[in-house]
Amino acid sequence: MPVGVKVIVEGSEEQGTGGLERYAEAHPGLLAADAVVIGDTGNARAGQPTVTAMLRGMALVRVEVETLRGNLHSGAFGGAAPDALTALVRVLGSLHAEDGSTTVDGLASDGVWEGAAYPEEVFREDAGVLDGVRLVGSGTVADRVWARPSVTVLGIDCPPVVGATPSVQARARALVSLRVPPGVEAGAAGRLLADHLRSRAPWGARVTAEVVGEGQPFRADTASPAYTSMAWAMREAYDGTQMAVVGQGGSIPLANTLAGLYPDAEILLIGLSEPAARIHAVDESVSPDELERMSVAEALFLARYAAARPGHAPAPGR
Repeated sequence: MPVGVKVIVEGSEEQGTGGLERYAEAHPGLLAADAVVIGDTGNARAGQPTVTAMLRGMALVRVEVETLRGNLHSGAFGGAAPDALTALVRVLGSLHAEDGSTTVDGLASDGVWEGAAYPEEVFREDAGVLDGVRLVGSGTVADRVWARPSVTVLGIDCPPVVGATPSVQARARALVSLRVPPGVEAGAAGRLLADHLRSRAPWGARVTAEVVGEGQPFRADTASPAYTSMAWAMREAYDGTQMAVVGQGGSIPLANTLAGLYPDAEILLIGLSEPAARIHAVDESVSPDELERMSVAEALFLARYAAARPGHAPAPGR
């Protein structure tokens, strides 16, 4: 091959711990490269080669509500004793408007996506939305999932239905994820979310909110030689199908870290998580056909990339 290759595998990104980001910052020479190909996104659909040019960032906030010194009998005290779980539900309910739009105090939610569209009927099929259930939010689907913030309640600590007792709860907590588009600093957005949650405490309940993880959004330069090479490689691997350029509502904090460390590096986001793969579901899988074609595309990209940079001699180790 006319280029050197570094292969890096990590497993901490889904935890939001920032392990590889901190490692890259501490060892900047180790990850330096002319082009960085991150294999953590996917095609718009099976058979449609795709690169992702934009990622939303993420902030994780843990919120806890306390109302009593201890749990109480719901018959003896219910109706007057403030229930922490009910209070938490009311606090979390303030994060969305009636139509489901995200409503965090001080955070704009009117971004517009200027690139490829994401048709509503395709999104409904990709997401498995049940018949008769409406999508949430306003604007186009692409606006909502690529250009605007979104809030998701990831988990709630409370008694499960099986084995629940007739009790008024003294405390409850939740983990909330906030996705933010490029142009919004994730840490600042997380602080706005925490402030919002604290300000919505009903009945004088004690509400604490803490930012426990964050990752910055990312936007790529799609006019770079690496994109030209990848477009050719994907077209060859996919029997003439043109490469699509889309956004991605998910977060890959490493992308922004690498862009800051290596401002001259070209960063491409590709992968195998097309909609049918059901990434993060219990039946997550990948298509063998997609695996084969994307492998061919990457090989062709490596063979082509050096030629796409006139007069460029790859540095040792790159």
